[in-house]
Amino acid sequence: MEMKVLLFIFCLSFSLNVKAQIDTIFWFAPPEISSHSANFDLPIFLRLTTFASPAEVSISQPANPSFTTITVSIGANQTGSVDLSNWINSIETRPPNAVLNTGLLIESNADITAYYENASTFCNCNPEVFALKGKNALGTDFVIPGQNHFDNAFAYNPAAKNSFDIVATEDNTVISITPSNDLVGRPAGT
Repeated sequence: MEMKVLLFIFCLSFSLNVKAQIDTIFWFAPPEISSHSANFDLPIFLRLTTFASPAEVSISQPANPSFTTITVSIGANQTGSVDLSNWINSIETRPPNAVLNTGLLIESNADITAYYENASTFCNCNPEVFALKGKNALGTDFVIPGQNHFDNAFAYNPAAKNSFDIVATEDNTVISITPSNDLVGRPAGT
């Protein structure tokens, strides 16, 4: 029992210094979420939370010049929600296996956390929530884990699939993908 208490205290003291989701710049490629038979994929929100300082936050799509930048002001120690539902067709990353201009850039003048949420009014649930990672999401080498023991809900139309989306933060980015399983348009091992 004493060891469990020491481990708990160690984990608690370590977690006070973790800032994996706090930043001023976030990149995100909003995934395509199955609409099923109704508005299962609507509404969609960015949830932005400030800390001790208020923040001016801008949401843009650098690769899409027709997207009008959204700017919001959020007071200190508050959460603001930005409803992106009206832009669903220009921000969801679809079709698969294509280079698109859907990547979002969220910039703030103070530290924030950011979440992308699908808050379906069809089922009064939230089928998807993505915690944005700021600079911790940037890199050049990734392994994408996925489960393969259970079916995704096969009755959805369009079908719900495992997926991943990549957003380039610089022009002329080249990406190599070597899947261990077949992907849309890419056989395993190639």
